[in-house]
Amino acid sequence: MENKKLWLGVSLGVVALGATLVGCSSDKKEAPVTTSSASATKSATVTPAKRGDVTVSMYDRGSVPASEGSYEENRWTKFINQNGPANVKFVPILRSDSTKKLNVLFASGSAPDIINEYNTPFRGSLYDQKQLMPIDNILQYMPEYQKLLTQYPQLKKAGTKPDGKIYEIGKVKEATAAHILYIRTDWLKKLNLSMPTTTEELYNVAKAFVEQDPDGNGKKDTYGMNMSTYSEQAINEIFGESSSASLLAWDIKDGKVVRAWDKELASLTYKKMLYDAGIIDKDYINDKDGNKARQDFHSGKMGIFVRFSADVELVTLKKNVPGAEVAPLGYPKSPMGTFTGAIDNPIQMTTVVNAKAKDPEAVGRYLDFMMKPETARKIISGDEGTHWKKGVNGCPQILDPEKHKNEVLYALDYVMFFSSGVDKCNYALAPLSNPDLLPEQKAQLELFKAAQKIYFDPAREYPGITLGDHMPVYPADLQVINTTILKEKNDLFVKAILSGAKYSAEQAIKDSQAAWEKAGGKQLEDFMNKWYAENKNTAFLAKDVKEIIKQQMEFVK
Repeated sequence: MENKKLWLGVSLGVVALGATLVGCSSDKKEAPVTTSSASATKSATVTPAKRGDVTVSMYDRGSVPASEGSYEENRWTKFINQNGPANVKFVPILRSDSTKKLNVLFASGSAPDIINEYNTPFRGSLYDQKQLMPIDNILQYMPEYQKLLTQYPQLKKAGTKPDGKIYEIGKVKEATAAHILYIRTDWLKKLNLSMPTTTEELYNVAKAFVEQDPDGNGKKDTYGMNMSTYSEQAINEIFGESSSASLLAWDIKDGKVVRAWDKELASLTYKKMLYDAGIIDKDYINDKDGNKARQDFHSGKMGIFVRFSADVELVTLKKNVPGAEVAPLGYPKSPMGTFTGAIDNPIQMTTVVNAKAKDPEAVGRYLDFMMKPETARKIISGDEGTHWKKGVNGCPQILDPEKHKNEVLYALDYVMFFSSGVDKCNYALAPLSNPDLLPEQKAQLELFKAAQKIYFDPAREYPGITLGDHMPVYPADLQVINTTILKEKNDLFVKAILSGAKYSAEQAIKDSQAAWEKAGGKQLEDFMNKWYAENKNTAFLAKDVKEIIKQQMEFVK
């Protein structure tokens, strides 16, 4: 999830700014001191480091206003070239077509020196094709990243490839719960129900929300909960598996990687129960982006809302239903255990270096300059007094949202590898210390605070081997097998949910297993086990997710 920021329904501020931007004295080398026997020691002569040339890819999102110029040349590219250690040429690449365009550039031998790309499988394919340069030898020019690797060794884990060298550069972000259940507590009170703590209780409460007229309008027109897009993934996670349209469910048993068939059966059975009982929208399958479910919740027609990100948009709900009361609901205990949901990746790899880069030292020095907090924060936040002011909590507050949008916001991708998670001002709850918060803003943040406490309870298990971004990347031939298996599995599971008694969850699992065997699923399992055997002590796994959450929770105390 790229550059995702929990605005929590309000525009409260941007990244904190540190000291005033300084020059590049740290990017200079000293020559030896020469002395004369007849004179005192002369002053040392400072020779600037060679100013190299660097090309850098960046996303073209079509967001640079005409008044600002273009992605190739604007106030921020001028700032970078005037103050940085290298002559930089930016290569904009359409966000919607980035991997295809980069493949063309690599095939023609004209790819940029530095590739900024969020797509993990694509970066993995570049490594497989030996198109990347390990950064081990240029780390000497990147003291900022060296410090970060020491403070967050998880970055090194995530960036290291099977040959033991570091190929990927990443950033530290705030870990946030991505899938959260919210429940109408006023409906619970009206129907004299308790907060559900098990999957059986969740089913019964959701069923009551459908059948017992919780909104009091005399009609059976409410839904118990939603099950579209990310919401369906949340139900998978409740049962300890993190499968999605693009990811199979894997588990670790007796030190081996296996398909989580038992957990998939449990989650599929539960989804089928919700559908058969009319607890969810019968047309959920066509709610591709979840907007229909969102509208149902905000109009007061849904009791349990599975939200993607912590922003439940409380203000909208309260406007439509003034008496509505909402609380976060932790994933209930299932027969498989008690789990947390998906977590927005706190260790996100973003950047690789072209193996054909002509000036690796210049590449390292450029990256170091851009990683300096004073550089990145200036680009992200703009100029004090013009774009922001320091709030009472010490964090910047935007002076004019429109001006900030036009002159600053488009520049985020120039520093997409900057670690925002090392600054408390970037954390979602930082605005709580702002006395100027409106009551509805404070209520939204307090709701998120309560959700975070529940979902980051260390007693909860993470549902999977690791975060999706850190799963191993299949080589091209296995990727074809994986895609075939996913389509078969997804089609069979939808059929099971929609078919009532005609097609059971058990039969869907059996048919999915047969499709797995036919397509060559054993090859995927062998690949996963080889990867796990070789990397279980060095890869970024679920235990590392929990460790960095603990580290960050301590950081913001």
